[in-house]
Amino acid sequence: MLDAVRIRWRAMRRRGHVWLRSHPRAHALLHSTGSLHGSPEAIARGVAVGLLIGLTPTVGIQTVLMIALCVLVAGNFPAAFAISWVSNPLTLAPMVWAFHELGEVLLSPWASLLARGDVWYLRGAGDDILCTAAGSLAVAIPAAIAGYFIAHVLSQRWHSRRLRRLRSQGSIDSDV
Repeated sequence: MLDAVRIRWRAMRRRGHVWLRSHPRAHALLHSTGSLHGSPEAIARGVAVGLLIGLTPTVGIQTVLMIALCVLVAGNFPAAFAISWVSNPLTLAPMVWAFHELGEVLLSPWASLLARGDVWYLRGAGDDILCTAAGSLAVAIPAAIAGYFIAHVLSQRWHSRRLRRLRSQGSIDSDV
């Protein structure tokens, strides 16, 4: 089980490295802004960004949005890129449907107010877009917050274990 996870993680890292090599400007931007740092804080921010973008129906511009947000919050872009695969071609359609249904439930109390007002009068596709956006944000924001805290704890544990292992092997000084 653990070997399968390691293999998947390496494959995902490889895909990320290939993407960064094929986009040298993005790589330079991410490197100069600290979005490729591996500290627990940067990884946690990257996971939050990846969940926030991955759980919204922004197919086609997800990578651009992740780069922008990672640069803005100094989040780890590879972590964001990896976790954004929560919305992949197999899960996207059910997720968008669920977001729309949740958005309808959330916005139904205000539907009569929106329909009466002259400023906010939406019909057809406008209603669908608004419901889907509201539903996706209702899921994405709490998931991003929870993902941040979980990733921060897990990455701190991973870093401390790695540091202990390197110290025991004599690879680094015990002062670090």
